[in-house]
Amino acid sequence: MPKIESIAELAGHRKEDFSVCLGCKICGSVCTINDLSLNANPQELLLKLFLQQDINRESNLLRYCTNCYNCVSACPWSIRIPEVIRALREEMDLATTFEKAFKGSVGIWGRVYEPYVFLKALPFILREGYLKYMVKWTEYINFHLPHRVSKEKHIGTKEGKSRPSGKESRKVR
Repeated sequence: MPKIESIAELAGHRKEDFSVCLGCKICGSVCTINDLSLNANPQELLLKLFLQQDINRESNLLRYCTNCYNCVSACPWSIRIPEVIRALREEMDLATTFEKAFKGSVGIWGRVYEPYVFLKALPFILREGYLKYMVKWTEYINFHLPHRVSKEKHIGTKEGKSRPSGKESRKVR
């Protein structure tokens, strides 16, 4: 069970900051993952953390929080719940394969290096059956890669000739 002091420190809070929660559950009403009917309640998570009760590792909020900060903007006290959730994930070692690969890439190169992230996530992709989506993904990537522009014909011109400059177009022929 994570200690509230370590979570508060990782999240940039003090222990007393969690006691200001009014229990209004506005955070739960604006939570993005509740749009998927996952019944996430950030207020309940804060209460369990403050009372030092066990927090379920399979909690929908811990697993699916998107860090959208809707809860923070709606909270009357602006409690930064996504930072608490990130701290809990770190403390409970709940990082996803992608998150581990992302952090590894930033740690090595100082930025995201996509081939590294892909190769680190490849065992997960193969194990979980995501390989069937690779064909669509490669089609998507090929479509969105920059393409060379053909110089043969330009839109709006006759016989592929370039448009005349401003002075040439004003001349009477």
